[in-house]
Amino acid sequence: MANLKSGLVALVVAMMTNLAPVKPVVSQTNWVPYSPPTGWFQVEMPASPTTSQIQDASPVGTITTHIFSAKEGGATFSVSYSDLPALAIQFVGADGLMGQAKSSMLRDQNARELSFDPATMNGLSGKRLVYETTTNGTKRTGEAFFTLNNTRLYVLDALVPVGSEALAQKFFQSFTLKN
Repeated sequence: MANLKSGLVALVVAMMTNLAPVKPVVSQTNWVPYSPPTGWFQVEMPASPTTSQIQDASPVGTITTHIFSAKEGGATFSVSYSDLPALAIQFVGADGLMGQAKSSMLRDQNARELSFDPATMNGLSGKRLVYETTTNGTKRTGEAFFTLNNTRLYVLDALVPVGSEALAQKFFQSFTLKN
């Protein structure tokens, strides 16, 4: 009787394992180096990024943000940059601009801030944001890095399934500026 029970338990576990949803996986190999002609940076992503631009009106004029993003296996990686008027930087300051960018990003992604602290990444000073969000019932962890290089604000963002944080680190560690 004990063998029958063990056999049934093993069968039920095997059936449940086969019915469990498969977690999307992003490979850490074969990432694509990307360097836009006018972006002054290089980064590696799991696929060639799509590019887009958005324009926002501000008290100091229109600001264009260039966005480069790649999605694969439930993860999203993006680099964006905006050339800001020097007057905006003098008036609001670097911390204020990074705080405004953080608030906008959290609002757009319907995300909850976990931390927002000064940080250094690959020799660049800035702020590191850690956040979480849920998309289609899947909880994901996000990490972003904000840095101001002269009058250009860069925002790197990695949104990955929980447990895939090493992919975010691979993405951040590959970022370099090409001034």
